Order: sequence, then C-alpha cells, then structure tokens
Amino acid sequence: MSGDDDAERDVVRIFRDALDADAGIERERFLDQRCGGDAALRARVESLLRSAFDADDEDAGAAGDAGAGDSLLGTMLGAFRLVERIGRGGMGVVYRGVREGGDFAHEVALKLIRRGFDFDDIRARFLRERRILARLSHPNLARFIDGGVASDGRPWFALEFVRGAPITRWCDARRLGVRSRVRLFLDVCAAVQYAHAQLVVHRDLKPANVLVDDDARIRLLDFGIARLVGGDEDDVAPATTLGQRYALTPEYAAPEQFGGEPAGVATDVYALGALLYELVSGTLPIAVERGDLLAAAHAVRTTPPTPLATAIHRAGSATPAERLAARTSNAAAYRNEVRGDLARIVDKALAKEPARRYATADALADDLARWLAGAPVRVSGDAIGYRLRKFVARNRVAVAFALLAALAIVAGMAAAIWQAREARIQRDEAVAEAKRSDGMRQYLMLMFRDAAAQKDVTRVDVRGVFRAGAERLFDVFREQPETGQNTALMLSDLYLQLGDVEGATPLLERLLAWPGIDANPKVRASARYNLAQVELARGHAARARELLDQAQAYWSAHAGSGALLNESRSTQAKVERAEGRVDEAIATLRSAIVERRAMIGADDFETGNLHNTLANALIQVGRYEEAEAAANDSFGIFEHLGQADSDGGMAALNSRGNAALMMGRNERSLEDYRRVTTTTRALYGETTKLAASLNNLGVALNRLDRAGEAVPLVEEAWRITRAQSGERSPLAVTVRTSLAEIYVNTARFTDADAMAQAALDVAETDYAGNRILLGGACRARARVRYAQGRVGEARADLDRATGLFVAAGKGGEGYLRLMQPLRRDIDAR
Repeated sequence: MSGDDDAERDVVRIFRDALDADAGIERERFLDQRCGGDAALRARVESLLRSAFDADDEDAGAAGDAGAGDSLLGTMLGAFRLVERIGRGGMGVVYRGVREGGDFAHEVALKLIRRGFDFDDIRARFLRERRILARLSHPNLARFIDGGVASDGRPWFALEFVRGAPITRWCDARRLGVRSRVRLFLDVCAAVQYAHAQLVVHRDLKPANVLVDDDARIRLLDFGIARLVGGDEDDVAPATTLGQRYALTPEYAAPEQFGGEPAGVATDVYALGALLYELVSGTLPIAVERGDLLAAAHAVRTTPPTPLATAIHRAGSATPAERLAARTSNAAAYRNEVRGDLARIVDKALAKEPARRYATADALADDLARWLAGAPVRVSGDAIGYRLRKFVARNRVAVAFALLAALAIVAGMAAAIWQAREARIQRDEAVAEAKRSDGMRQYLMLMFRDAAAQKDVTRVDVRGVFRAGAERLFDVFREQPETGQNTALMLSDLYLQLGDVEGATPLLERLLAWPGIDANPKVRASARYNLAQVELARGHAARARELLDQAQAYWSAHAGSGALLNESRSTQAKVERAEGRVDEAIATLRSAIVERRAMIGADDFETGNLHNTLANALIQVGRYEEAEAAANDSFGIFEHLGQADSDGGMAALNSRGNAALMMGRNERSLEDYRRVTTTTRALYGETTKLAASLNNLGVALNRLDRAGEAVPLVEEAWRITRAQSGERSPLAVTVRTSLAEIYVNTARFTDADAMAQAALDVAETDYAGNRILLGGACRARARVRYAQGRVGEARADLDRATGLFVAAGKGGEGYLRLMQPLRRDIDAR
C-alpha cells in the first residue's frame, strides 16, 4: 500500500466529512481542524468540494437563488412536476412538486440526492431514510407519498408538503405562555413515542425538524440520520469517519452521540429535553461552538445546563426582555413557573448518563402532564436521592460526612414516600369526586327519562320545577347562606346539563351577588365558571373569557383544585375557538386529555367530554376525519362506562354526525342525528340541546332531498330556540339559516326570505367575526335570491359567502364544497 494511496484516502475521508458541515464558517473551521497546516491536503479537499458543488449546480443553478437556473424545474420525477427548490443540505436537495389531475393538484416535498454526492454510504443512508418513512404513519409525521429512481440513477422520495414554522418561532410569534408551550410539546412527545414504538430513533430532533403547520398541528420531519433499533438496518456501515460519527446537530445532540456510540431511545429523550429547554426559556441548555466539534463534545459531556429559572437572562440573539415578552410574562412570574418540578423534569431529560434520563418519551410526557395538572411528578423523589448519591460519591473519602449523607438519604426516602402518599390521595379524591359527580348527574338525567316514559306522564316539566325552586331558594336559605350558596350552585349545574341558559343566568347572577359570597371562594369560583359557560352559549365570548380567567386563577392558586382546573379546559377551548384561536384550543384539549388520564388513572366521563370538545374544534378547522375519530373515542368511553345514552354520549354522536355531514356522508349523519334527537327529547324535554339536535336532523334530511320531513323538525327547533336562548343567540342564527334553505326547497319563498334576512341581520350585527356563522347566513340568502330569480343579488351574496369561507381556512372548505352546485347554477345564468 503506497503512501500516495494513503494520502488520497485521507483526502476522500475529509472531503466526505466536510459535506456534513454547514457551508461557511462551520466548514472553514472543520477544514482548519482536519487539515491542520497541510496546505496541499486542504487545497485538494477544497477542489473536490468545488467540483461537487459545481456538479450540483448543474441542477440548482450557480446563482444560489431558490431555483434560479435550476435545470430540473419543470421536469417530472415519477408523477410529480418539480416547481420550486425549497432546500439544499449536505447530501440532498428538496423540491416542491405537484401532481396534477383533472380537478385537483397534490403538493409534495420531493427529496433526492444531490448530483455528484451519490457515494455508496450516502446512497445507503438515503435509501434507509426512505424505508423508515414508508413504514411510519402518524398524524404528527409528514406522510410518505411515493418513491423512485430518477433517469440518472439517483433515488428520490416524496412526502406530504408541510407549510409551517419551527415550533420555537411559532410559539414566539403567538406569545404563548410557558404552560401553552408545554401543552403543545406533548404532541412532539407523542410523535417521537410513536416512532420509537416502530423501532425508529430520530437522532436529530431540533426546532427546524419540529414544525407547527397551518392547522396548529405538530409535524415531525427529517429522518435523514434516523436508525432502526435492533434490526438488520441498525447500521448501514461502520461509523469509520468523523462525519459519519458526528451526523448530528451539536446543540441538541446527546453526550453519547459524540462518541459514536449506538443511539437509542435515551438519545431522543435528551434531544426532547434540549428542545423543551429552548421552548421554555428561549435559550439552549449548553452553549456550544458549532464549528469546533471536539470542543462541542467536551462541553456537552461535562458542562451542566444553566438552571432553567435563570436561563431566560442569558445573552443571545434575543434580549431577556424580548424572551419574556414572547412568553407574555415577567421575570418573577417566569421564575415561579419554571422552578421546582418543571426544572427537575428538564434536568432529568438532559442527564448526562442515558440511564438517568426518562425511559421513554411517554414517561417524559406523563410527568409534564402531571406538572400541568398540578399533580405530583414522578421525578421529584428520585431527584432528591440522586443528588444525595452524587454528593456521597464526591465526598467518599470524608468520613465526617458519612452520617450527614445517611441522614440525607433517609430524608430523601421520607420525601419520596410523602410525595407518593400525596399522589395517591389526590388521585383517590379525584376518582371519588368524578364518580360522585358523574353518578349523581347521570342518575338524575336518566331518572327524568324514566319519568317521561311512565304511562300516566305525558311530559316532565323539568324547567318549571327548577325555576320554581330557584325562585324560592334565596328566601329559604336566607339564614343559612353557605348551604344556600352550595344548593344554588348545584342547581346551576343542573340548568347547564339541561341546556337552559335563560334559567341559569338570573340564578348565577343572584348567587354571585349574594351577601357574603366572598367568604365562600370555592363556590364563587365555580359560579363564575358556570356563568362563563352561560355567557359563551349566549355568544358573549369576551365576558365568558373574563369569568373563566377569574375561576381558573383561583383554582391555580389553591391546592386540591387540579380536577376542577382540568375540567375547565373544555370550556377554555370553547372560548379560544370563539375568539378565533382554534389552534390553541386543540392544543389545550390534547393536553387536558393527557392531564386527566394522569390524574384519574383511567378514562372517565370528563375524559369523554374532552374528546368530544376536541372533535368539535377539529371540525371547525376542517379536519373532519380526525374529528370523526375523536368523536368515536368519546362515544367509546361513554359506552365503556355504561353511559352511551347519557348527555355526553349523545354529544359525541352529534359530533360524529356533524363530521359525517361535512364529509358528505348524509345517511350516516342521519342515523346518528335520529338517535341523538330521540334520546335528548327523553332526557331533557324542550331545551336548546333538543333544538340543536332537531336542527341537525332537519339539515341532514334536507340534503337528502327530504325537505318535507325536515320542515316540522326545524320549525320545532326554532320555537324552542326562541324560548330558551332568544332570537339573537348563535343557535338562533343557525336555525334560521337552516329554515331558510329548507323553505326554499318546499317553495315557501316568502318565509325563506324572512328567515334568511333575519339570520343575516343578527350575524352581521352580533357575530361579524364568526366567518362560518356569517357565511352561512349569506349562503342562505343567496339560495333564496336565486330561487326568486334575483340572480345578480344571489351572485353577490354567494361571492361574499365564498370570501368568508375561504378566509376561515380549512374550517371553511366543507362549506365551499356544499356551495358548488349553487355556484354552477348561478354561473350558468
């Protein structure tokens, strides 16, 4: 073996390692380090790099603009036309591709190896990434679409095209607080846990690879250096070069990655910890020099992370004030929020030794959910024992500390036992409270249904019974205010179960004005929460937000209120939806479901409610299949609990029917709506719940060209709505809109015109920010105008409805599809 052969192999090794370094300062530092003072060696490596990039520029254009002069643009790879170059890395180039059909265009992100870079190991790594992606299917992962080989032999693959922003930038742009960031992060953990369950370790988790898309959904990207655990693809080739060993991002890489050790689940857990640290504090846990990999390795292996509570003040690209503003916080509030359990959770995820980290991404998520719920976290007790063991290890030669260490270990054990006991108490109390609340509520509801079924009872006037009781309550308990206040609160709960917001409003307002209510802060908080629900149902989102914030502030500040705070997340999400922040609502609900399961230990009535509220939020943004799945999860929980015919079970079926209706599955929606209407009538009598059910059933019948059957149902819905929530509630607008369209199909044009105009007047005056509600009213009047032969006016209304639904994003897509026949008819005129 000649010396020239050895020198040439050195050149090739350094060249291929340099491909993994970012162009610019990092690559310059890399070459400084690897070539030392050997000018000839460096010149040869740089020549190869120029040749490689020149070859690549035959595709990408030497100008460096995104696609300027790119010879591949406009050409076909498989079924996809390349329309834009959107990225270029050390080994690959990514294009936006489009597959066009007669009436559709399907966007993909298409990746292929850069020209001149198709070495055997790079090709093997690329093909491994393609195989890994093809086996993964999860809502938080970009979906694999297709793969193939280009005409020049380079392999490629296509993924679902994701429009989004890195999670850190997305959260900063929306000024999300720490808790909202942690809730969103739970979805990152879920995606990583899914990959691990498929025996895939990502190995390069960082903000650039964790996007939040236009639907506020986490999307995990780039499995370019992922590996399969325990399979024959575990390592395509030995990591013989520095570049192969250091296929990583130093700021997020675990200590073991720098030594070329096999990466496992613990490696991704470390990266999750680093990402969470940055998401919370706005800075990295350890400052590293990207251009000096050896120095980075030393820092990551030996330097402890800056404490989370003080990290916000570190120097960086943003000032501390800017970071705090991006979290809608101040220094004191930030420190109070992150110190303690959250800091311990992050520290455990970032432990230097893999065995000291969380065993799984799920375990990390579970502790975060416990922190969000105010429940004891699992890391706390262990952290005490671990710090003490480290203390003993550092001072093993000092006999004087032996007794101190022993006493400290005992103290740590006592703390762990106490924390476990507190966790059991809180869990047991939560379970008992859930059983008491759910059992009483469902027993009462089913009791009313049974009463209505008796032969000698034609109608149970539940509202009359409650209203009479409410009027007497304040006199009866004048001398027993605390008992009276608790009774009034219970009665307001029942009003809400019946959907009688008109009855609940004066009761709750009088309760909150009761002399001495401030001495009963628990009842006051719950009364504010119930009134928030009432105000939301009446379309007063701002007032609902004010009351909800007051209730949640009390529960957050008082131990033992974790269950109530968790239950309030459903209403919080509804308020967020009403405020147009549907992405936050979805994150709130997904987090609340995890919190609830951590607190209760199993699915309960409230877990089912949370799944159903999630279904409604997903419907609002047009994610109908996900919504249907969430509604099925909800109904499955109620079935398992023996509560399929409860109010929660019916709400789940109603949501499933809504999702089916928006997907054009009218017969399926009709089946669900019929069951909901029959059961709701028996459970509650004439309430807004029944009105909504009757309206939905009528809409489904109308879409099946059975308008004659729909008329009496929706007319009954309108009569109940006027009595229960007035003529200006969101439900009133919805029912009037439905009636207008049904009257058109039964040739009652005068009635249709009156209903459509009234719906539009209220929507424009009271709900101008609700694009779906206002768009529906515009669509209804367009149908009426067209049926009356007023085509020009119909076109103007339809154009306005179209603009509103387009502005609503994905939530408006289903409505746009439903308007297509009317659009064709109007355009044909």
